[in-house]
Amino acid sequence: MRNILPAAMLLTLAAAAPAANSAPVRLCSFEHSATAALDRQVAKAVFEHAGLAYTMVDPRLGGTHGKASAADVAKLLATRCDAFIGVPVPRRVGHLRPASTLSIPYFDSDFVKFRVASAQPAAHAPDSVAVAYASPAQIIAAQEHDTAFDVLADTRAVIRAVARGDDASGIAWYPSLVAYEQRHPQVHFRLQPTHSSISQWQLSFLTDRSHAALARRITASVRALRQDAALPRLIAPWRLRSDSDTAPRTRAPLAQDAVYHPGDGGSMLRTAGSVQAAATADFAQQQVGPGRQLFATDCARCHGAQLQGGTAPALRGPGFAPSTGSTMTVGGIYQYMSTNMPADKPGQLQAQQYADIMAYLLHANGYAPSGLALDPAHAGDDQTPFDSFAK
Repeated sequence: MRNILPAAMLLTLAAAAPAANSAPVRLCSFEHSATAALDRQVAKAVFEHAGLAYTMVDPRLGGTHGKASAADVAKLLATRCDAFIGVPVPRRVGHLRPASTLSIPYFDSDFVKFRVASAQPAAHAPDSVAVAYASPAQIIAAQEHDTAFDVLADTRAVIRAVARGDDASGIAWYPSLVAYEQRHPQVHFRLQPTHSSISQWQLSFLTDRSHAALARRITASVRALRQDAALPRLIAPWRLRSDSDTAPRTRAPLAQDAVYHPGDGGSMLRTAGSVQAAATADFAQQQVGPGRQLFATDCARCHGAQLQGGTAPALRGPGFAPSTGSTMTVGGIYQYMSTNMPADKPGQLQAQQYADIMAYLLHANGYAPSGLALDPAHAGDDQTPFDSFAK
């Protein structure tokens, strides 16, 4: 959940200064995010420091309930927004392409395991761990070898299940727990750290490439606010408390509609992937041929020679991953495949073979290769949304 400090972002404030008569920056945010109130406070501080006028713009995500795909964000940046605030990015993002226009992060927080502080053992599922489907939490639980999963629709359902004792514990992004406790002061969660490679996430500003100078200006202000302690003061109510701390803490202010992060049920992965083009993914064309051969040998007998499905699900087309609204990512699919497949010898192929099969799946579902080979050392962390563009 990689260093996201491209060299271009180290340019000085003066070098990135816009013209004096610039129009206000159009800033969009995920209004249903658990950190929406924090995001607005950070935006105010950053733009005041930079001497930039800005206006908050309704991104008009409408019926998406605040969720946003890579394509949604790219379209909004091309039409209604100059920048987004509150974009979640895994901390391990060293293999993001340098052309990405992310600011340096202004906040980081982890996925944690949690249980109700005063809870008795759960009556029906004493060992179960609730996680949201296709979210980082599901991958984290697999990496930590939790054996009894209760896979629920989204983080809202996960927190409710733990709060009422249906599940003994859950895994969720920490700000979502802050938001729940704000709404339910009678509930307090006891926390444990998770140690997955994707436990740690950061929030940044995001622009498209045409606003790279704005991203540099924002970066300079975020860095300055860090140094004079103004930013640490803003994020203090959201800072992860000690693992052993079960005492009530200062509550962070929340907007009326700011309850859950838009991605806690899966689109956290999706918005993090928005720094890449919607139909491009990191794999090399040279990986497709070997991946196709491996698929024919080890996968086709169950998934079909044309990935159409058979005794196992299809791996191509809208039945596998809709072109909009999918919650899967390259990393999530790779993690599952490399751990559980082939069914007769799970996890027994070589790491490069799994990466080549993943490259073939991307190709077969309509993705163009970026030219950067899919590296098995990082494939499980790849947060590119997996949306099939195949008919």
